Amino acid sequence: MAFRGQRNKNFREKRRIEDDSEQANSNNPVIQNFLIYRKELDNKHDRHEKLVKLSRDITIESKRIIFLLHNIDARKNNKESVLTEAKERLDKVIISNFAAIAKELVGHEIFQYMRAISPALQEFIEALTFYEFLSDKQCSDWNVIQERFKYKDDESESEISLHLAPAEYMLGFADNTGEIMRYCINSLGSGETDNCFKACKFLQDIYAHFLSIGSVPNHGRDFSQKIQTMKMSTLKAEHVCHQLKVRGTEGAKFPSLDIKLDVPDDLDEGFY
Repeated sequence: MAFRGQRNKNFREKRRIEDDSEQANSNNPVIQNFLIYRKELDNKHDRHEKLVKLSRDITIESKRIIFLLHNIDARKNNKESVLTEAKERLDKVIISNFAAIAKELVGHEIFQYMRAISPALQEFIEALTFYEFLSDKQCSDWNVIQERFKYKDDESESEISLHLAPAEYMLGFADNTGEIMRYCINSLGSGETDNCFKACKFLQDIYAHFLSIGSVPNHGRDFSQKIQTMKMSTLKAEHVCHQLKVRGTEGAKFPSLDIKLDVPDDLDEGFY
């Protein structure tokens, strides 16, 4: 019993010391400032995690839309139905998912959270431009997409917008070339040879334009890697078209796409 009484006494003494310490700290301006900073950092971390979750949902949905678009097959005569469904889902992502991100960033600097939403922006640009390519539409430029990222705040009834960094648009558009290369190869397998030449010409034009860009601020490494991937996608599409020119329609029956494409290091392509 004496031991238990001593333990309770020690606990009360420790609690009294902590209360006195908190009372002293509450009057300390330095401690007060640190408490304010702690609250701001906690809010920033919570907002960052929320944006990561919103970004993940957009990324997953964009990947699913791309997979849906690859299901277009002339033999199934399903192009119109697939494009209609893809457009509805893309519009929903803009109206709902990106609107949630825009509202979450009201009053905050977007570039502090760019790493959280960058995957969503790039994956969505990839899905949107791939859809427009398959729809025989002109791919939306930065201004068109930025205009679609404007929303009306229900509470303040003011207009809010989600800033689309030009670099994110360019990186997302660069990823689209990989999907077009796959579309080129799939078209070869389904016998739609005209689509192969169309895709190859598009890749060549995009690759030539991207080579004219010196660098992208803060994305130099990412940009150079995507340029290299774009080059390989273009070469694969050119190989498909070469097979068609040399072997005709027989190339669609027996495509030799498994060969290794040796790219010389001394190509006149500047840094890349």
